[in-house]
Parts: sequence; C-alpha cells; structure tokens
Amino acid sequence: MKKITWLTLLIICFIDFSRAQDQTQQLTNIQKGNYLSYLTTRNSSGKYEGGLRDLTYRITSIKDYRIFPEHKEVYMIRGGDPDRPDKDKELMFLPDNEAYPITYIEKVFEGNKSMQEELGFAPRINPYTDGNRLVFLDQKIYMIENWKDKDNYTLLAVLEYQPKKVSKFKLMKETMKSPKKMNALQPHEKLQQYLDTAFKKQKEHYATWIKKAENANKVAHTKSVLDLTLKAIKKKNEDWRNSAEYKRIKERNQMAKSHAQNSYAIVINQTGQDIYLYAEGSNNGSVIRNGSSVSTIDCTKNQYYTFSAGMSSREGTKIITANQSCGLQVIVK
Repeated sequence: MKKITWLTLLIICFIDFSRAQDQTQQLTNIQKGNYLSYLTTRNSSGKYEGGLRDLTYRITSIKDYRIFPEHKEVYMIRGGDPDRPDKDKELMFLPDNEAYPITYIEKVFEGNKSMQEELGFAPRINPYTDGNRLVFLDQKIYMIENWKDKDNYTLLAVLEYQPKKVSKFKLMKETMKSPKKMNALQPHEKLQQYLDTAFKKQKEHYATWIKKAENANKVAHTKSVLDLTLKAIKKKNEDWRNSAEYKRIKERNQMAKSHAQNSYAIVINQTGQDIYLYAEGSNNGSVIRNGSSVSTIDCTKNQYYTFSAGMSSREGTKIITANQSCGLQVIVK
C-alpha cells in the first residue's frame, strides 16, 4: 500500500479548496489586460479540435459591486474586432448570487443615470443576455453562452491572460498547440467539477447568509429599487404615448407612410447580377446590387432596367408601369 505523503494531502486540499471558492475569490487571480481565446469545440470522439479566435478579449476594469461591495463588477471587451478598436463595446458582468456567486452574468443596471442616482442600482433582468456568463477558474476565464443551469450551457472558449501583445507568429504557434493544450486541460470536465461543487456550496451558504437581517433587507431593498424603477419607466412610457406631441408625430409618420405607399415601389433584384434602373426618358440610372432591394423607386413613372451602366430607359426592359405598382414589391429575376 502506498503511503500518502503530506505533500499529496496538501495538493488534494488545495484542489478541493480551489473548487470550493466562489467566483469573487477566484477573481482575485484574474488580471486586467488581454486574453487569448482557446476554442473548446470537440469532434465526434470527444477530442478537442483546438483553434483560437482572432478577436479582442480584454478585462478592462474590476470594481467593487455597487450593491454588494464584497463582490465585484467586471468590465470586459468580449470579442471585439482587433482592426476596429473604436467599435469595441465594454460589457459589465455581475455576480449571479449575492452570497456565493458561481458565475458572473452579463448585465446592465436598470433605468437611466438620473434614476440610478436617485433610486439606487438594480441589475436588469434580460433573457437575451442572462445566458452569457463568465467563470473564473485557476487564472483562466471560461466563456459561456446559453446558460440554463449548472448542467445546461454552452462552453465557447477558455481565455488565458497574455502579458504582452500577441504577434501573428505567436498566434499561429498557439493555434497549432491549442488542440494539445485543450485536451490536457479538459475544460468541460474541469468546469463541470467546479460548478457541481460550487453550486452545492452556494445553496448551503445562501441559506445561512439570508437569515441575517442585514442581508435579507439588502436583497429586499434591491428588489424594491428594481420594481420602482420599472414602474417609473412604464409610467414615463405611458405619459409619452398619451401626450399630444406623440399623437402628432404618429399622425405625421402615418401620413408619410401613406405618401410613400402612393409614390414608391420596392424593387428586389434576384437576377444574379447588378441592375441599373432608369425612369422613362432618363439617362441617369440607379444601381441595385444583386440580392438587394431599394424601397424608394418612383412608381408614378414607367421604370426600366438594364444590366449595364451608362445606358437609358430606351434600351431597358420595363418593370414598372406608372401608377400601377405603388406600395408593392417588384421582383426582377
């Protein structure tokens, strides 16, 4: 029988402790800066195929959570275009649980700035983004989509911190090494082990945590802020829709729509190539690209098309007869 050394016991205890840590504790090992995104796609035999996403993944800021300061607000560029950094959108991620978070969720605070300053902060409930989550684990970030619960989600990638800017050469090398790296890491198994352990811990910890009056009051207050903010937004929308100005604008929009229906036709180009449209008697054609459409074609005049620029209506094929196609779609095949 093999002896269990103190070192072995220490390693086992460390692994168990790591699995039991909540996300805010794990977050202390996450650095701000750029990350490489290792894909976690597996083939039919369960082997990781590897690959990297050549997009921008960056932790831009980590701040105290405004509602529960013992946790954090994590700000991140999640899949930005490296060639268009001006288009990068910073997303905020908040803990999924006040007592013991096991994931961080993509969130925004409900209401506008003045509401937040006056009433306080409450995370918006949004089914379209609540499935986007991060799990911080052993200095890596596990990127999740379609989260339903701890057993139903899609692991998209594992993000690994890069202290320096990654060159094209290094990116190519990392891409080649990525299948071996992911097969060694076994990210699905590692993540699921953490979630199973942490979820059990979350339930136990929250049951005790919520019994404290201070915590229960804070949770209730946050819900009150959310309810009041939503009520204020609803009332503002109702007041807006009931205003005389809103009704005037709606009436003008309806008149404009009616005018458009009486004056314009929609031409859809399905010919397989670009076409050029000419009003009768005109030498100035407007191009409609293959597979696209134009909704502002004057239907009060005969309209002709050709496949070449620099021609005229005399050389084209008629597709619209004056005043007979207004408000309709005309498909050119």
